[in-house]
Parts: sequence; structure tokens; C-alpha cells
Amino acid sequence: MTVSATSGTTISQSLWQQLQLQQVKRAAAQAEQDAQSLQKQADGARAAANRAEENARQLGVKASQAQTTASQAAHNLAVTKSSSQYQAQLGNAATQVFRSVQNVYSGSQPQSMSNTQGQTIGTVVNVTA
Repeated sequence: MTVSATSGTTISQSLWQQLQLQQVKRAAAQAEQDAQSLQKQADGARAAANRAEENARQLGVKASQAQTTASQAAHNLAVTKSSSQYQAQLGNAATQVFRSVQNVYSGSQPQSMSNTQGQTIGTVVNVTA
């Protein structure tokens, strides 16, 4: 069987087209794999971003709770300090009243009275005769 030059060229072109088609198919398959891989990476990045956003939200809530606790502690400290000062002032006033009553009954010299700030406000005088 004899093969002419024309049929040899046709066979070569046919083989060439088949090779090109195979290369195009391989390139398309590779592009599809690349696209799927990139999609998985994008999905992973989105999931990580969502986790980070939720973590940030939770940290914000904890920070707010900590701020509330700190404010309450500061308020409680101020109340405790104020209460302690009031108790000390009340104790001082009671002591002054007790001393004044003692002086009245003991007949000693009049004693000056002072308020809770230590300011002199008067003198206790025994007026019993």
C-alpha cells in the first residue's frame, strides 16, 4: 500500500489537532483544579474571618463586663470610704457629747463643742443651780 504525500499531510494534521485538543483538555482540567483549590482557600479564609469576628465580639463583651465590674468596684470603694468617714465623725460626735455630759455632772469648767469637721461651735455651760 502506498501513501501519497497528501494523505501523509492529512494524517500529520489530524495527529497535530488531536495533540492540541489533548493539551487544551489538560489545560482546562488544570484550570478547573486550580479554581477548586482557590475556592477552598477562599472558603477557609472566610471561615477564619468569621471566627476572628466572633472572637472580637466576645472580647468586646468581656471588656464591657470588666468595665462594669471596675465601675461597681470604684463605686463600692467610694461608698465604703464615705461610710467609714461617717462612722468616724459619728464616733467623734458621740465622744464629744459624752465628755460634755461628764463635764456637766462633774462640775468642771465649760468645754467648747466642735462639729464633725472640728470647727468650734459653742460651749457647754452647766446652768443648774
